[in-house]
Amino acid sequence: MTVKVAQNGQEKKNLLQLLRESGQYIDAPCGGRGNCGRCRVRLLSGAAEPVPREREIFSERELAEGWRLACLCVPEESCEVFVPKSAQTSMAVETEFYGETGDKGHAPEAPVRYHSGAPRRRARRGIAVDIGTTTLAAALVDPDTGETLQTASAVNRQRAYGADVIARIRAAADGEAEALRQSILCDIKALATELCGSHPAETAVIAGNTVMCHLLLGYSCAGLGRAPFTPVDISLRRMTWRELFGEDGPVSTVTVLPGISAFIGGDITAGIYSLSDLPEKGILLDIGTNGEMVLAAGDRYLAASVAAGPAFEGGNISCGVPGVSGAVSGAVLYGKERMVTKTIGGQPPVGLCGTGIIDVVYELIRHRLIDEQGTLKEPWFSSGFPVVKDKIVFTQEDIRQVQLAKAAIRAGLLLLTRAGGISLSEVTKVYVAGGFGFHLNLEKAIGIGLLPAEWKGKITAVGNSALEGAKKYLTESAEKGEEAAAQKLRTIAERTETLNLALSPEFEEAYCAYLPFPG
Repeated sequence: MTVKVAQNGQEKKNLLQLLRESGQYIDAPCGGRGNCGRCRVRLLSGAAEPVPREREIFSERELAEGWRLACLCVPEESCEVFVPKSAQTSMAVETEFYGETGDKGHAPEAPVRYHSGAPRRRARRGIAVDIGTTTLAAALVDPDTGETLQTASAVNRQRAYGADVIARIRAAADGEAEALRQSILCDIKALATELCGSHPAETAVIAGNTVMCHLLLGYSCAGLGRAPFTPVDISLRRMTWRELFGEDGPVSTVTVLPGISAFIGGDITAGIYSLSDLPEKGILLDIGTNGEMVLAAGDRYLAASVAAGPAFEGGNISCGVPGVSGAVSGAVLYGKERMVTKTIGGQPPVGLCGTGIIDVVYELIRHRLIDEQGTLKEPWFSSGFPVVKDKIVFTQEDIRQVQLAKAAIRAGLLLLTRAGGISLSEVTKVYVAGGFGFHLNLEKAIGIGLLPAEWKGKITAVGNSALEGAKKYLTESAEKGEEAAAQKLRTIAERTETLNLALSPEFEEAYCAYLPFPG
C-alpha cells in the first residue's frame, strides 16, 4: 500500500507519527521506540539518512532501496511511503465460547424460548463487544433468543502506540490520549456498522480491561500508571451512542460493563458472569500481556494481575508475530535438527505466534537443547535455533522473554492460591479464557512450567468469556430487565478483592523461583 504523507511545521515528525495522523494503521508493538523493528516501510520519494538502529535491522541493499523503520525515520520533506501488507494484515481472533466443557465441537446452543402463534415483530438486535489490548471481537445477538446472528473482529489499531497497556498509558500521558480514544471509537464503529448493515441495533454492550475502557470513555489514565493505581470510574456506565461517539450511529445506546480495580477490568467481570459463577476453589485465568486470574474463595473472589509482557502474543520475540495468517502456531522437533511446523491458514511461515512459541520452547526442553536455566546449547547459543530454515530463528534472548513471562504467571498463581488459604493442588477447576488459551497445547504449557503440573486434567479452555459475558448481559436484560442483569455484575465486582502483587515482597521471591524450566 502506497501512502503520501505531508511534513508540515517547523518540528519534523517521524513517519510513524505522520502515518498515524493520515489515518493509516501500522503495527508498532514497542510504541515507537525502535526496539521491535516491526514498523518497516519503504521510502519511495523523499530522503532520510538511516540511523544506527536501522543499519542493524536492514542490509545496505535494503537501506539503498529506501527501507526504514517508521518510528525512527524523519523525512526532510513530504514523501511517498510504501507500507507492506504484512504490517496491515488482520489477526485471528477467537469469538466463540465453549462453556465449562471447552468442547469446540459442541459449542453451547442458544437457549430455546417458545412464543405464541401470534405474529412477532422484527427480532430485536444487540451488539456485544470485547475490547482486547491486541484485538477486538464483536457479535450481533438476538436478545430474545440468545442467538448469535453474526460475528466480526478486528485489530485494535491502538497497537500503533504500543503492544501493551503500559505503552498505551505512556502514550496517553505524552499527549496522545485523544488520538487513542478516536482510534478505538473508529474500530468499534466499523465493527458495529459491519454487523448492523442497514438495520440499526438497540444497544451495544462493551467489556474491556480498565485501561481500554478509560481510553474509550476519555478518562485520564494517569492514575493507572502509578501507585496507588487509582481508576477514575470503573462502575457500569450507560449512555447514548451520540454521547460516546459525538454523532448518531448504527446503535442507540451503549453499556460499558463494570470493572473491579485498576488491574482487573470489565472483561474479567464479564468472564466470571459468563460462567454463571466459579466453583469453590476454581480459577479463571486469562493469559495475555497481563495475566489476570480470579480464585473463588468462600463467599468472595480473590483477583490478581501480573505483567507478563507481550511474549505470549509474539511481542519482544525476535521472530514473533501476532496471530496472523502464516504465523507458526505449532511445532514438533524430530531428532535435534528437523522442526516440523504448522501455520495459521496453512500459509507460508512469517514468524512465531504465542502458541508456536510455547511449542518451540517445549520441544527444545524435551530434546535437552535448553537446560533448566534456559541456556540454549551450542552451536545455537550464539546464532539461535532454526525453526524454519533461512526464515525463522529462535534466539537465546527469545527464551529469556518466555522465562520472564511464565515466571510472572506462575508467581501470581502461587500467591493467589496462598491468599485463598489453599495449595495449587487443591484447586478444583481451572478455566483458561481467551484465544491464546483455547489454542494452547496444555500439555506443553505444563511442560515448560507455565501452568502447574498439579492441574493436569483440571484445565478447560473456554474461549472468549469476555464476549460471552457481554452477550449474556444482552439476553438477561431482555429476559429479566437491564437492572437485574446489571446488579449481577455489580455483585461480582463487589465480592471481588484485588491483591496488589506488585507491593508483595513474596512476589519477587516466587518470580525468581519460577524462572528455571522444569527439570
